[in-house]
Amino acid sequence: MMQFYKSDLLQYISGSISDSDLLEQLTELGLEVDQSKKEKNDLLIKLDLTPNRGDCFSLIGIARDVCAVNNLKLKLPKLKKQKQTLDFKKSVSLDKSACSSYLGQIIKLKNKGKTPQYIKKTLKAADIGLVNPIVDITNYVMLHTGQPLHAFDNKKIGEKIYVKFPVKKTKLKLLDGVSYEITKDYLTITDEKKVIALAGIMGCANSEVDERTQEIFLESACFDPASIRGNARKLGFQSEASLRFERGVDRNIQEYAINFAGKLYAEILGGDFSNFFKQSKKYKTKKISITKEFIDSRLGTAIAVPRVIKLLKALEFEVELKKNFIELTCPSHRYDIEIKEDVIEEIARIIGYDNLPSKRLKLLASSSEDTSIKKELLSKDIFVNAGFNEVINYAFIDSSFIKILGLNNDSIGLANPMSSNQDVMRPSLIPGLLNNFEYNFNRGAHKLRIFEVGNVFTKDESWKSLAGLLFFDKSSSDWSGSFQSSFYDLRKSLDMFFSRLNIEPAYNRASFDHLHPGVSAEIKMKTKIIGNIGVLHPAIQKKLKLPEIVLFEINLDLIKSPKINSIAQPPKFPGSERDLSFLVSKEIPANDFIKELKKAGGTNLRSVSVIDVYDGKGIDESLKSMTFRLFWQATGTTLEDKQVDQFVENQINHAAKIFNAELRS
Repeated sequence: MMQFYKSDLLQYISGSISDSDLLEQLTELGLEVDQSKKEKNDLLIKLDLTPNRGDCFSLIGIARDVCAVNNLKLKLPKLKKQKQTLDFKKSVSLDKSACSSYLGQIIKLKNKGKTPQYIKKTLKAADIGLVNPIVDITNYVMLHTGQPLHAFDNKKIGEKIYVKFPVKKTKLKLLDGVSYEITKDYLTITDEKKVIALAGIMGCANSEVDERTQEIFLESACFDPASIRGNARKLGFQSEASLRFERGVDRNIQEYAINFAGKLYAEILGGDFSNFFKQSKKYKTKKISITKEFIDSRLGTAIAVPRVIKLLKALEFEVELKKNFIELTCPSHRYDIEIKEDVIEEIARIIGYDNLPSKRLKLLASSSEDTSIKKELLSKDIFVNAGFNEVINYAFIDSSFIKILGLNNDSIGLANPMSSNQDVMRPSLIPGLLNNFEYNFNRGAHKLRIFEVGNVFTKDESWKSLAGLLFFDKSSSDWSGSFQSSFYDLRKSLDMFFSRLNIEPAYNRASFDHLHPGVSAEIKMKTKIIGNIGVLHPAIQKKLKLPEIVLFEINLDLIKSPKINSIAQPPKFPGSERDLSFLVSKEIPANDFIKELKKAGGTNLRSVSVIDVYDGKGIDESLKSMTFRLFWQATGTTLEDKQVDQFVENQINHAAKIFNAELRS
């Protein structure tokens, strides 16, 4: 998330742009506008950023994209080093595998000073709390440049600084006041005697600046994302610094950021500055070769080479036109650009997806063959028509979420994940649906029906999965019934899907780690378990602070259907619908009851579905009330009430005989 005022963004844009155009363009650029609010003469904007766009966790990064789409120049103020009158008397030793660039500077402050109002405004917009002028300046610079800085009280640290991994477990107290035990996986900043910071995450209390601090050691570094990624989350929090370092910061902006901070310290607090300590390893630039033919084929239209070059240069690619191709050198701030397709995406973003030509897809010829594409399209058709919204999630999820849900832990870990909460490939669609639900529920959604079709993965195999989620807020005015009724509501949509596939699976009571032990079932086709359905487990509800939710997931690849039923012509004659409630033993599964009702319902019975299950007040402890909705329809005539009455009577008698069921008035 990145939250800022428009006025701060405009500092880096050489031109004007209206509020509406800015918001529209940000979304079209892939920088989703989550919220916007007018405040006095300014616009507060909240962006929901994807993990790959680490460069846009800064005002300069966002401005760069806005300038590119508007054919404007990025306005980056030139910053000079402050006059250096002090000697840098520290030695710094780096583990260059984890820290590719490190700048340090000592600053003797002359004044106490206060944080200026313009800095307060920017930090408040970003939901970053005020600490003191020294720290506030580092946070302000970070929001503008994307480069986290850290200020140590120079009098509290030694003369030798090491950037290294610890050799043994170490306990330390961070700036949040909490003590943590760290292992050799955590990159640290240490002096001769102690750890003074968790690199890229947070400083330690033993070196923090306060109102008495007169001299600071200012650090501006480029830590390898892999050395930072996931460590803050392991400790139970995520800092603004780790959010940026784990996505990758611009390796060429460290000096600009420290000069920016120096300018502010000189203006606000006054100071004497030392020379820089600077150490960095040589970078290997990423180069990508791409042809015009490849660009045109992927975009579906011809784009002139000069236009391509202009667009890419606006995004700070170095471009060299060769005889038969274009050679690109990727900008240092774009860790996510790896292959030719990434370049195509950048061109499409700036041109605008709506400005690219659209082509009608060629539909596959109708066939009775059971294909994956048919099942996927059918899934979407059924659930959209049942009032569900389709969601599409990343195939990467948080491994800790899998553990909480008790799902298949044979998941595939990523060697270089984009972020700590996307470190494994998903073995299920359920975590993604729960994230979707949490996002919408926290924004006031009282009803939610969502589904997803997508691939899931384990170390041994992958398959196409279909999953859905249903939720009704019991406190809302339109709620009636119980979570059991939501269970059967969701099952009804599943039954429609199976009916179109010309199969009738069994629903058998079963236990799953992530589902309520009393309201869950396996979905079985002959001898094969193809999925499950149930209410989210109460323990998981409590841990994740979620309400009662009904979920299902099925393996589409396990469904072998002889024929996908086509949609029949609408019947000419009206049908008849009846609701029947029975008192029956708690031990009798609803699926068994439905089978018997179908047997006794006559040839014109089209459907039987459960609409409610109740076992509360007014019902004997050994019994439950099940309400079924039955629908009859004849093909050649209109059914008369007396005919339907006879069907109902047959069913009541049959249910009494088989289950000792009693019709509930």
